Amino acid sequence: MTKTLSRPQIESLIPHRKPILLLDEVTDWESDGWLEARHYLDDANPHFNGHFPGNPLLPGVLIVESMAQAAAVLISLTRGLDSESALYLFTGIEEARFKTQLLPNSMLTLRVEKQREKMDIFRFSGMAYVGEGESRQLAASATFTAKLIRK
Repeated sequence: MTKTLSRPQIESLIPHRKPILLLDEVTDWESDGWLEARHYLDDANPHFNGHFPGNPLLPGVLIVESMAQAAAVLISLTRGLDSESALYLFTGIEEARFKTQLLPNSMLTLRVEKQREKMDIFRFSGMAYVGEGESRQLAASATFTAKLIRK
């Protein structure tokens, strides 16, 4: 069964807000450790103005940040936490690879998979795609760790 979440539901789970919230919706997830989400890359996004003028691209660090936000949503869902009770901090980024440029007016599709957890430190693998469905292309991948801070 497909499980979806809207942007207001995402905001109830993690503390991120505009302009840094990089998830529009969760399209599916399973409590055993994976989540898929999407974010539309609107050309009005201020990041495109400076990166780079005349050749706008989504910065790679924001692609990895979007993966981390998806992972934070998954942790909140599976742990019964909300944006008032939890904060998530990066503790490491490894094996980040960028394959395809993410341009304005395209769809960023994400998949994160929990690899392991120990004492509120989580390790995830993440994949970012441009486009949706069968025509999507791998844009980036990374392995990262994050720490859950309970407020």
